[in-house]
Amino acid sequence: MAELLVRASSMDAALLRRIYGLDGGREAPARPTRIVVDAHVPASSSGDRVATAARRAGVPFLIDPQTFYLQGAQHADDPWSLLPFGRSAKLSPSDLDVFAQEELVAQVVEHQVSHGATAVIPPYVHLDRLDDGWIDVQAGLWYRTRRYLDRNNIALPTTALLALGWRALHPVHGPAALAPVLGALSALAPSEVALAASKADQGVRTHDRVMDVVLMIERLRCDYPVIAWQQGHLGEVCVAAGAVGYECGIGWRESCDLGAMANAHRKPQSSGPRSARPVYIPQLGRSVPKRSLETIREHRDLWMRIICVDAECCPPGGAALLGDARAHAIVQRAKNLDEIARIERPVWRWQHLAGVVDDGLDLAERINRLARTSPALSHVNTRALLAVSAVSHTRRADVRSRRVA
Repeated sequence: MAELLVRASSMDAALLRRIYGLDGGREAPARPTRIVVDAHVPASSSGDRVATAARRAGVPFLIDPQTFYLQGAQHADDPWSLLPFGRSAKLSPSDLDVFAQEELVAQVVEHQVSHGATAVIPPYVHLDRLDDGWIDVQAGLWYRTRRYLDRNNIALPTTALLALGWRALHPVHGPAALAPVLGALSALAPSEVALAASKADQGVRTHDRVMDVVLMIERLRCDYPVIAWQQGHLGEVCVAAGAVGYECGIGWRESCDLGAMANAHRKPQSSGPRSARPVYIPQLGRSVPKRSLETIREHRDLWMRIICVDAECCPPGGAALLGDARAHAIVQRAKNLDEIARIERPVWRWQHLAGVVDDGLDLAERINRLARTSPALSHVNTRALLAVSAVSHTRRADVRSRRVA
């Protein structure tokens, strides 16, 4: 069974209780296998509600320390900056010397353990370039985390978060430059590796980046179970490549862009109302603005292709897409993931994924044609779909070629 890790906010506690049937109702037909929260959530006034829901449901609870924020300036009043290990000033590799690393490890681990995390995520940094000094910092953090856990008799499972930019994913240059990190990973001896491949679904040659992610997963899975981190757009292709699951948000936070995430915390958070949460459309592999769905509903041919026909998930007519979109997103992501995981042979798995994505591309093209004449309808970004289609067809052919040879 493949794993779906859902990143919840403090506003999602009631949703989680409903999904897991904790308030007396029937549990959802498919549910997240783990719950993840941002580092500041447990320290907020209502953050313990998410941890309590996870504990009552009997599912693992992870706290993402998000220590890559140290690599950029953060607003002084940002919730992350106010954490014991948070900083508003930008740090360089030289700032994180041996003593600073020891302190960071202790603070990060203590924060997670004290707030009920069921596994430890060591401090991690964004390895965007291969020659800027952060690789040695990451190696040092993992070595010191292992020593800290052993010294303090902390026996929780360890999830090593490997945060790589697209340059570090290069199948030739990447592994050689990452040798210090991979050596430290072996010393850390984690229960699993969470691969955060930043901007893998972007760029002019997106299919090359997605293929590099696939190759990195295949390399890592020889030694560790791999989770695709923050990969709502690429989660299924990662599982087809051998990852045991993927993590993403509910409507938001579906794509891994660590630089953009860090930049978003440079200014104070807006106190005004947030826009409506986007709605997950399985055929497109992503969420779309709610306003777009309201426009599509007036076009029967497109609406009939988008509405959820899963009676276990949504009532007939597509009302849940507009009224209960969060539960729909969780159930459909979990079910689609389980469908891929049940396919035993790799060639059949790639064949299935290629067919699903090609159908999604056809739907996206129809929506985009309508968007040219409908200002309220947002254009669907097909970059990730095109990349997953290209990679799926290529891997299917590769598997068949190896079998013939």
